Amino acid sequence: MAGGERNLKAIEENIIQKFSAGQEKAFRVLYERYAPGLRFFAAQYMKERAAIDDVVQDAFVKLWEKRGDFPNERTVKVFLYTFIKNASLNLFRHHNVKERYAQVVSLENNQEFFWDRILEAELFELLLHVFDELTPACREVYHLSLEGKSHDEIAKTLNITVNTVKKHKNNANRYMRERLKNMLMFLLSV
Repeated sequence: MAGGERNLKAIEENIIQKFSAGQEKAFRVLYERYAPGLRFFAAQYMKERAAIDDVVQDAFVKLWEKRGDFPNERTVKVFLYTFIKNASLNLFRHHNVKERYAQVVSLENNQEFFWDRILEAELFELLLHVFDELTPACREVYHLSLEGKSHDEIAKTLNITVNTVKKHKNNANRYMRERLKNMLMFLLSV
C-alpha cells in the first residue's frame, strides 16, 4: 500500500472514530462528502427537489442516531445509499399510481439497477471533487461554459480576453481528464 493510500485510510478511520464518539465536525465532514452524491442518487428515484432533500436529511439524522454502529467509512456509505433507496421507494409507493408502483418494484428487485445508480452517484461525487480542485479562474470559466455561454460572452462577463477564456478551459479540461483518469484507474483496481 502506497504512503498516500495509507494516509487516506488513516484519515478515514480517524473521521469514523471521531464521528462514533459524537464529534459534530466529523459528522459535517461526512455530510459534505456524501450529501451531493446522495442527492443525485435519490433523484434517480424521485424528481421533487424538496422530497430529495428531505430523504437525504433523514438519512443523515438516522446515521447520527446510529453513529456507534459503523466500524469504517464503507459501512457508512452502504448505510446511506441503502437508506436513500428504501426511503425513496417508500415515498414513491405512497405518492404514485399503481402502474408506476409496479415499475419501481421491478427496479427495486433489480440489483444491477441499484448498483448502476450507486456507481453514477459515485462518479458524480468524483466529478464534483475534481471540479472543486480547479483554480478559481478555471472553475468560473468552466462553469459559465457549462451554462452554455460562448467564449465571447464569458470574456465579456469576466472582463478577460477570449484567448484567456480558451486557456482556462483547456487547462481545466487537461487537469480534469488527467485527475479522472488516475482516479478511475484507482477505482477499478479496488
